[in-house]
Amino acid sequence: MRKGIRGGQLNLVSREKVKTIHQAALRILDEKGIKVEDPESRQILDENGCRVDPESHVVEFPPEIVKDSLEKAPSSFTMGARDEDNEFDLGYEKSYFTAGTGTTSVLDLDRRERRKATREDLSDAVKLGDQLSNIDVVWSIFTLTDDPMLGFYQLYAVLTNSSKHGAIVNWYGGELTDKLIDMIAVVAGGRSKLSTNRLVTMYAEPVSPLTFRKENLEVLLRWTDVGLPLLWYPAQKAGATAPMTLSGSLAQAFAESLGGNVIAQLNNPGTPVILGASPLVMDMRTALNTYFSPEMLIIQSATGQWGNMIEMPIYGTGGCTNSYDLDYQAGVESSLSLYGAILGGQNLIHDLSFAGAGDLGSLELLTLTDEIAGMAKRTVRDLSTDEEAIAFDVIDQVNHGGDYLRENHTFQHFKEELMAPELIRRIGEDKWEENFSVNKARELTSQLVEESEVKPLPEDEDNQLKEIIEKAKSMI
Repeated sequence: MRKGIRGGQLNLVSREKVKTIHQAALRILDEKGIKVEDPESRQILDENGCRVDPESHVVEFPPEIVKDSLEKAPSSFTMGARDEDNEFDLGYEKSYFTAGTGTTSVLDLDRRERRKATREDLSDAVKLGDQLSNIDVVWSIFTLTDDPMLGFYQLYAVLTNSSKHGAIVNWYGGELTDKLIDMIAVVAGGRSKLSTNRLVTMYAEPVSPLTFRKENLEVLLRWTDVGLPLLWYPAQKAGATAPMTLSGSLAQAFAESLGGNVIAQLNNPGTPVILGASPLVMDMRTALNTYFSPEMLIIQSATGQWGNMIEMPIYGTGGCTNSYDLDYQAGVESSLSLYGAILGGQNLIHDLSFAGAGDLGSLELLTLTDEIAGMAKRTVRDLSTDEEAIAFDVIDQVNHGGDYLRENHTFQHFKEELMAPELIRRIGEDKWEENFSVNKARELTSQLVEESEVKPLPEDEDNQLKEIIEKAKSMI
């Protein structure tokens, strides 16, 4: 199985303040409520003790129901994969890395331009994610803005081009989601195997402020019916779709997350759910989304601690940038956002590869941030202080003013003790190469995509996937 890393070392918000925000979220759910547009979901909530207004469709969630749903939700669960070696246990104590999806354009470094994504880009993104050692979950990164079959092509790319756990975004309502589940069932060995062979996670969003759309809830119900992992993650923006203050924005987001978990656990107790709150804010000068800001680190820390407090895995954002190029800004923002997510204690960290404030996807940036993730793993690894690590005997053997280069202790430990990055040069100026890291990332990215050799699906399974996609076309 894949091994995560233990983060959470940076507490920018005290536990008491996180608890206060959580209590505010419970109050929002109890007194303000959430507009629930799906009648089936309202019926489930009504039958289980929530207060439903039949005219406004606003549902108020008593605190005891929210707390009971948290107790029903698993604190950790296995994220399945075609290759068992790529499975991992996702919980609230360790961090894992993934790209994302939804970027509307490709940052094409060969052409030095941004362009529309193609189906080939979807496949290449998944192949690259499968090859990179620090990427634990694969996404297709890109969005085909003018293709209604986007969601099916994304899932097909995930199922056929990777042996890792996959993730997709909710683009449809319930009936088409059933078709997506049918595709996963083909590879998992049937619908009865979906809850134990969890190959794919679904990302679905509430609509801030405090609205659960019908199509998103249809997805929630279908997905949790079969026990596949659900990501329920509000993308609230302080000052626009949430209060301007970070505490108020977090309180609303926590409420929206918790409300989704209530419906999921009432629908299928024990179903795996990942919660969170968007760490992205809106630039009040331009009204545009920002993929890095100083406030991001505060939100990452608060949400990571919140997950630890409620004992549920938290979705996070890192390895992304507002820059439209792989430049100094991209390096600073992608590094700080990734370290912030890990040190903040978030568990499934996505958007590695996102540039242009989410407009652009870059395979080269995914390669670069994969290495940053490797650096972060080394940074937070527990420091050993046993007799071998303290090395008193070695110190005692070396003469004053001597060196340790010829000591066996050095050769036994240097590879595990010191990370040697591939994409960052550590040499003198006389051998300096302009844009070394980006150029090296371009070469490595191309090489990894070309060398991808994922074991193909059996021909009959591949044909079944294509048949399901063809049937779905007639439903759109």
